[in-house]
Amino acid sequence: MPGRWLLLLWAALLAIGSAQVRSEPAPRLPDQADIRLVVDISGSMTRTDPDNLRRPALSLLVRLLPAGSQAGVWSFGQRVNALIPHQPVTPDWKTNALDRVDDINSVALFTHIGAALEAAAYDRDERTADSPRADIILLTDGMVDVSPDAAVNAREQARVVDELVPALRALGYRVHTIGLSDETDEALLRAIARHSDGMFSRARDADGLMDSLLQIFQQTVPTEQLPLNGGLFLIDESVREFTALIRREPGQEATALTSPNGEVLTVDTESDSVHWHHAERYDLITVRQPVPGRWGVNVALQPLSRVTVISNLQLTVAPLSNNIRVGEDVPLRFHIRGQQGVLKDSEWLDLLTLSAEMKGPNERGQAQERWQQAPPSDGVYQLTMPAPRQSGEYELQLTLDGKTFQRLFTHRFSVNSQFAVTLEKHVEEGRTVWTTRVDGENTVNPEQTHVVAHVHRTGAFGVVEPLNMVSPGVWSYPIEPRIRGHYRVGLQASGQTLDGHAFDETLPSQYFTYPEAGDPTPIDPVKTSIDALTVELEQSESAARKAKLGETSAAVNSITLDAPVPNLISASHGASEASQPRRAGAHPAVLWGSLALANGLLLALGYWLYRQLVNERKPALWDDEEGNEETALATEPALSSTPQPMQQIDAGMSKTDPSSNPDKAQDPTSKPDATPSSAGDPSSSLEREEEPLFPIDDEALFSDEDEDDPRFR
Repeated sequence: MPGRWLLLLWAALLAIGSAQVRSEPAPRLPDQADIRLVVDISGSMTRTDPDNLRRPALSLLVRLLPAGSQAGVWSFGQRVNALIPHQPVTPDWKTNALDRVDDINSVALFTHIGAALEAAAYDRDERTADSPRADIILLTDGMVDVSPDAAVNAREQARVVDELVPALRALGYRVHTIGLSDETDEALLRAIARHSDGMFSRARDADGLMDSLLQIFQQTVPTEQLPLNGGLFLIDESVREFTALIRREPGQEATALTSPNGEVLTVDTESDSVHWHHAERYDLITVRQPVPGRWGVNVALQPLSRVTVISNLQLTVAPLSNNIRVGEDVPLRFHIRGQQGVLKDSEWLDLLTLSAEMKGPNERGQAQERWQQAPPSDGVYQLTMPAPRQSGEYELQLTLDGKTFQRLFTHRFSVNSQFAVTLEKHVEEGRTVWTTRVDGENTVNPEQTHVVAHVHRTGAFGVVEPLNMVSPGVWSYPIEPRIRGHYRVGLQASGQTLDGHAFDETLPSQYFTYPEAGDPTPIDPVKTSIDALTVELEQSESAARKAKLGETSAAVNSITLDAPVPNLISASHGASEASQPRRAGAHPAVLWGSLALANGLLLALGYWLYRQLVNERKPALWDDEEGNEETALATEPALSSTPQPMQQIDAGMSKTDPSSNPDKAQDPTSKPDATPSSAGDPSSSLEREEEPLFPIDDEALFSDEDEDDPRFR
């Protein structure tokens, strides 16, 4: 009897669990967009945006806003002005907004970012955590600048980051930031975006401003997209309207669309169902009640071109975060929605091909997943993209192919490091020390985390060493270079976050050059030896010339010539020494032969000495005197007085494989790179994957961060 009751109880629990799983709601339709744009009009914009390309970029944004959404525009400098009222988007609102765009200028003083954000969030007292999301887009070329007093600016910046932005996020605001020009306080704008789950985008010049706005617009305004493959896109019978944004380069041929029945649409096409807006850098084409079938675009598509549709068949994806940390998986929950709700017909769903692709800053950030199971009974799909291992900007694409129809969902997001990495230089008492500091105090479990450095110098092999933890969650690695060259400190970390999630992360590499102005003179043993041999050779040549002229009193180097022959004419022959003609100690041919032989011997001796210095000594990567540092593993070429370009570090990186260098393979004194043996050791995990420890390609070597460093421009 007790067993029967246990079986009944177990069955009841299973039923309750199944009911809970089935009752989990499908992702709801996204809210209508609420866009609030705040535009910097400070005087510095005259320099950073001389052609005022903010106007055409904003005009495109206004035209793309869908009916039913809400939008408003504020301009700001020292004060904030409501340029375009925050209201529902209607044809009249768009007309008024396009007229007011021309009022954007660059005449204001200061850059009061805090006041601009507060003005855009004017309704914050009426909102709660459950209010529909609102997106604020901040466009600026500067930093928090509210006073000539730097202390006042610092206090205001701290208030914005530590108080205002978290309060806005708690009420459902996301702040997206666009930095225009290299003068922008990028750290500030990144912090504002990250703390509010917004996006940061940097427009290096005014030409990139439109790209930045479009990237953020794509995140903030939910739209149904179609895949664009080779300039072709498929319109199905459920599509009531499509809008094609075709990005163009200046001077590119005129855009034309070709319908499935062969009709060619151009900017001159006159039709009630076609609306065409032509601008210098793009065409925006809206077609109502389009003919079903495959359409074509005649021009080469530039980045961020897209086709959006209004249809009765929607791919609905649960909201995704714009910011995650290295080691976090990217979950996808989505379904296909028709006029009657979520589509659950398994026979119909079984015809679909669903795939997801993730692209990161390099090849290591790429991943692909495909739905290969039976369709879910409730019609709600779940896919998980693997956790990114490197910080940077990523793009996720979810593609649905139903043979007769297609849909596309795209999402850009930032992957943020668990650590803050800095590189500092100290020069004191004739010593130069570069210290790499890795700070994960507030993000990682220090007892379960390991950090290793892989140090390379141009023309030498790398060494791998663990970093010392100087305080809980903070690691430090000092280098005292004594050999001239370019240095790269690659960093790898693995372990657990404070909330228990495992991670394996490649941290940003750090670079420095030794020596720089003010550094102590570096040791160059090979050059020192060659200089000494050169001096000796010059002395020998000088002595030989004097000997040839009979200047026997001149000292002749014992390595090159014998002592001069004494005068054999004695005074007994009736002639004084002074009256005798001076004669060379040997025949000129003998002298020249001796000189040639001496030079040959000297060169041979110099070459032998060079080989001894290079091959037989134990060359350190950065220290030529002390043997307590891990040493290089193969012969090391002499470095010129001018360090090699940073691009040549790639050649040095390829040498880290001992099998690729015969000298290293044959050298019985060489030792393998030292790597930690802990189970959590990041270097051992890389060996298991048969990947290079710190791969460097062109993109990784010169990232955006590297380009900002004046030493590596």
